[in-house]
Amino acid sequence: MLGWLIRRHLHSSPLKLLPPAQPGKFYGNSHIFRYAAMDSIGFSLRQLIFFGKMLWASGFYSEADSEQRLVRGANFVKSQLPVRIARRIRDIQSLPFIVASNPNLNAALKLYVEAFEKLRSYPPICNCQDNQRWCEFLEKILDQHRIVIPQLAIGIAESSDHLTPHQIDSFMTRMLQSRISRRVLAQHHIALTSQFHSAPQLKRSKIGVVDIDLRVADGIEKCIRLAQATLGLKHSPGSEPVLDVMLTGEQDARFAYIADQLEYIMFELLLNSFKATLKHAHQRALPPAHFPISIHIVSSPTQLTIRLSDHAGGIRSAFSPSLSDEDDFPPSVTRRELFSFSHLAKRKDRLKGLIKTGGLTGTVGEQVQDNGSSTMGSTEEEKEVQEARLRIGLPLSSIYAQFFGGSLEMYSIEGSADAVLRIPKLGTTTE
Repeated sequence: MLGWLIRRHLHSSPLKLLPPAQPGKFYGNSHIFRYAAMDSIGFSLRQLIFFGKMLWASGFYSEADSEQRLVRGANFVKSQLPVRIARRIRDIQSLPFIVASNPNLNAALKLYVEAFEKLRSYPPICNCQDNQRWCEFLEKILDQHRIVIPQLAIGIAESSDHLTPHQIDSFMTRMLQSRISRRVLAQHHIALTSQFHSAPQLKRSKIGVVDIDLRVADGIEKCIRLAQATLGLKHSPGSEPVLDVMLTGEQDARFAYIADQLEYIMFELLLNSFKATLKHAHQRALPPAHFPISIHIVSSPTQLTIRLSDHAGGIRSAFSPSLSDEDDFPPSVTRRELFSFSHLAKRKDRLKGLIKTGGLTGTVGEQVQDNGSSTMGSTEEEKEVQEARLRIGLPLSSIYAQFFGGSLEMYSIEGSADAVLRIPKLGTTTE
């Protein structure tokens, strides 16, 4: 369990307050090499939940014991973040010099090094007051790093002539997987702290960032509404909806998961499906409702499966594999160009708009807020920002799905396409 891992790690690796190095010395910073060589401790959903439950297990632990557990959790997060960031710094430093010297990659590297030094030299957390300051510090770091992913994406796009598609995908996948893990660790601890001090005795449906009783259909219906609103597809009561969207299957399925991650995946899939259906209907001079979209939920004791199917013409041939490929049948485009970062080079100018709008956090709320919660952007710049988010959105959705052992696959046949999301329900898969 996560609590045991925390105790083992903190007992074997006593925290020391080390003097900060000069942030400008990217390649000569010995602390980065040392931390990058350390082991990071993976975590699972079950461990996140278990540790949170132990904070307010009334009848078993005193309030002082729970406070000490919260403090130990803070120090665990403090010990893990610089290790994970140091590895990503080394990833950037290991790129070919002509790539690593790109201004956008260099700007991202500078942010990483500055964050690494701040985290590494942060004093040990000894009590709840220290922990409150630590949470405020973490929130600032998270906010400052909103622009990192657009910077990395633009830098890689501008340097794509010097990297193979495999190198691009491998680099961006590592950076995003690590980013997700760091943000989950930090945000989970911040949320636990807030919940602990607000009302620790209450029975909760959410522990930290994990919803332990997440009703899948509620999240999907929310994403349907938001995607329709984003595309300006609101309809008045009594009128026919613009799109025919059907939700079927086990609609009362529930499991423990991070709602933001599930909703991000579904929102991206729905938004792409809705846009494709509208375009397909326009090309054929038919009403969009003529091409139904179905979402089917299947829940087993060990796995949740969501299949989204549309009739918008299928995935265009440039993305589709040939039948001679040794792959699934119907043809799967998983891990191919559709979920690849290698196409970012074609949209690097649009990606720059993400920095102007404050970056990318990878949440549905961010998508909807940028779109004004009503219609697609009216200006060309707004449209370019939205397009850039979609270009990053599908690869990021695939990484979210894989984060706790799931998968996101796309299948296409003539005239239609299916997206199949699979997520383990046991919560035992380590990130």
